[in-house]
Amino acid sequence: MNPAEASAIANASRELLSVGDAEGAERVLGPVLPTLWNDPPTLHLMGLIKKAQNKLAEAERQFRKAIGIALSEGAYYNDLGVVLQLQGQFTEATRIFRAAMALLPEAHAVRGNLIRCLMAANDLAQAEREARAFIAVEANAESWTLLSHVQRALEHHDEALLSAEAALKCGPKLRGLRYNYAVSLERVGRGGEALEYYERLAKEDLDTADLALHYVRALFHAGRKKDAETVAEQGAQLWPGSTALHAVLARIRWLRGEGENCTALAEAELLWRRPSDLALRMTCADALHRGGHIQKALGTLDEALRYAPEAAGIISARGMMLDELGHSVEALKELRRAADLAPGRSAQRNMLSTLLRARQPQETLDLARTLRAEDPEEQYLIACEATALRMLEHPGYSMLCDYDRMLRGYDIGAPQGFFTMESFNAALADLLRTQHRHTAHPLDQPNPNMTQTSRSLLLLPDPLIKQFIAAIDGPVRDFIKRLPDDTANPVVARRGKQYRYSNVWSERITKGGHAANHVHDRGWLSAVYTVALMPEENPRNPHAGWLKIGEPNHPPAGCTPERVVEPKVGQLVLFPSYFWQGVIPVEGAERLTICFTIVPS
Repeated sequence: MNPAEASAIANASRELLSVGDAEGAERVLGPVLPTLWNDPPTLHLMGLIKKAQNKLAEAERQFRKAIGIALSEGAYYNDLGVVLQLQGQFTEATRIFRAAMALLPEAHAVRGNLIRCLMAANDLAQAEREARAFIAVEANAESWTLLSHVQRALEHHDEALLSAEAALKCGPKLRGLRYNYAVSLERVGRGGEALEYYERLAKEDLDTADLALHYVRALFHAGRKKDAETVAEQGAQLWPGSTALHAVLARIRWLRGEGENCTALAEAELLWRRPSDLALRMTCADALHRGGHIQKALGTLDEALRYAPEAAGIISARGMMLDELGHSVEALKELRRAADLAPGRSAQRNMLSTLLRARQPQETLDLARTLRAEDPEEQYLIACEATALRMLEHPGYSMLCDYDRMLRGYDIGAPQGFFTMESFNAALADLLRTQHRHTAHPLDQPNPNMTQTSRSLLLLPDPLIKQFIAAIDGPVRDFIKRLPDDTANPVVARRGKQYRYSNVWSERITKGGHAANHVHDRGWLSAVYTVALMPEENPRNPHAGWLKIGEPNHPPAGCTPERVVEPKVGQLVLFPSYFWQGVIPVEGAERLTICFTIVPS
């Protein structure tokens, strides 16, 4: 076959690929590839075919061959970078994208790919710099939209809104820009305006599952719960494989009072059309579990195991649910099986709580310490180690959990500009209640009687937050100074000269609500500050709404709270982040707090 004939065949292959027939394109091109083994466009074409087939390693090899012959062809570098990014090779992909930019400085697509790669690698600071550089070169809809995405990932939501608005001005009729602007409005608490955009887009065409999901959430937050359920059902029928839509529909129906029937649509989909859809079965089980219908959730997992008897994730979920029902020995068998099928850190970590409940403290201790060797600062592992030592009656428990010295309360004085702490707390409470209305989405909350703000309060421009941080910083410094001197203690070992507030959020619990026992896994120190209380005058439980310390999330027999702390308005309570903490069910109208974590810097 002469080169002209081979080239014609390559063109035919390219045409097939352009209409989405990657298999046909390969069948046409494959026989002539040996003839054109040193032709960069043909090698590049085969790379595109392999990429379309999701054969990424083979695509990478073809692109590298093409580049090896055509060293200055920037488009080949760009396509290689995309494939490397898809394989998770972010550092190498970034290097390749930069090479492509050097060869094609005016190619905006390459700049966009570089920014997306940096975001995927979670290098958000560099992604923001590149997005701003893109705008400096070409301030268009794409560059402004990319900057808004980066700023949203950084949780700089006010800035992201401005960037989304600038993008929208470049193309006010473009659906994608209108949608991005609506999402940005939602993130800054302007849900009513966001809903207007979603509604107009949906009336034009409910064309994506993402639009349906955001529209549903905006409707529900606006109190249009029936409309939200209708759109969620429509979306789940249009995109039956969307686990997010099925999950939000189940949650809406559960909150309406449907109980274990909340997953009826997903169950019908599984019965008649998608019986082997494991992701949907897991979503169904998760929704039932979240609603407290654990027996039915187990049945859903059992059905899933008929289709995938060795699916480690399903077996692990089944084990954890059995543990919650008190069948710890059977649960541990399931979790061990899951760990055998999919060895790794996650599977081992999943066993810790069940090992404790199955009265295996020594194995728990050994496993927690093994896992801590890889990540000594993971607070959950320290908490499990401490609980194991407690069950073993080991003296090391009192070193890790010296509640007398590492659990302290401080009465906070009025910040500058306020005559009394009462006036400051009243102003702070008003601000926080606004945040709970705007940013604590009811579909995301742990239980119907508790809300948590979704964004860090540190990002609020309101001066009250800065005044709050200034007011509590002295007590924080005092607490750190008063920590024991024993450097074997993990909280003491991390003490340095500097620290930072890694997250600050608010919790509002109303009558019947509670906070489950938990730790702050990536923290160092944790704190709870009480802003407002509306207690019940004659509570059935005298400790209703109190902070409890030292009781594990699924407590083994005998591991009750070590301390309970009465909430007092204006009081800050500090403790290590690995201390188990929770809130006893509230009987009054409101318990409003600010919580935060601190890490060394």
